[in-house]
Amino acid sequence: MASVPFFAKRFVSGTNLMDAAASALALNKKGISCSIDLLGENISQEAEARQCAEEYVRILSAIGDQKINAHVSLKLTMLGLDISENLCKELLLQVLTKADQIKCRVAFDMEGSNYTERTMATYEWAAKRSQAPEAVLQAYLKRTPEDLQRVISANGRFRLCKGAYKETAEVALQNMVEIRKQYLSLAKVALLNCTHTCLATHDDALLQPLKQLISETKVPKTKYEFQMLYGMREKTWSELANEGHPMTVYLPYGAHWQAYYSRRLAERKENVFFVIKNLFKS
Repeated sequence: MASVPFFAKRFVSGTNLMDAAASALALNKKGISCSIDLLGENISQEAEARQCAEEYVRILSAIGDQKINAHVSLKLTMLGLDISENLCKELLLQVLTKADQIKCRVAFDMEGSNYTERTMATYEWAAKRSQAPEAVLQAYLKRTPEDLQRVISANGRFRLCKGAYKETAEVALQNMVEIRKQYLSLAKVALLNCTHTCLATHDDALLQPLKQLISETKVPKTKYEFQMLYGMREKTWSELANEGHPMTVYLPYGAHWQAYYSRRLAERKENVFFVIKNLFKS
């Protein structure tokens, strides 16, 4: 398997699980947890979906065996959601069963808005069968306040991000001021009502207000964490951790790094600006 080229190594931990585990353990030594993600999406072949499920079980085994402070993130389309809902649920249960054995979280990454309802419904179904599921909600979607109430009614475990996919004004807020306002509103509801809230953002306009919300709501450290991407804002990770905030880094690996990043950057011009801007921030 070809290695990740030098220009992508900042953002991808490697092409295999050994690379990801080594990177995660190095971050753990700095007091930082990880969310390990196998890159890929929109799988159309059952055999490949089964291979992905097997790899996630291996990731969870490595977390348990090596005592890595980490959980996993996955996209349901990697487990065959585009092929069959039954196949996806079958493979998801395999992953969740292993996660429950080692008491590990499994975050269901949110994809484009055409997948939102199916992802939410699968999360609700899974939350009745496992302790592991964690929903991921996108603050810019107009439906997200209602989806957050569904999370609270399920198991109250979720990650909040702003949203990176190109969406129409019919389904998503387009103005950044409005998106930030909704993000903070959702964060407050979550901190007061959720079992665990992951605040995923690199936005300086959100970080200080979020820290203020945490102080005002007096939420214990066991019930929230900040999250940022591997390779972005490393000084800020350390600062948040040194301030006493739980800090997690989203740690991707796998052979599909090129397609993943090319697609993300092609989807939305703001994603290009986001990467360039954060390359020069610490």
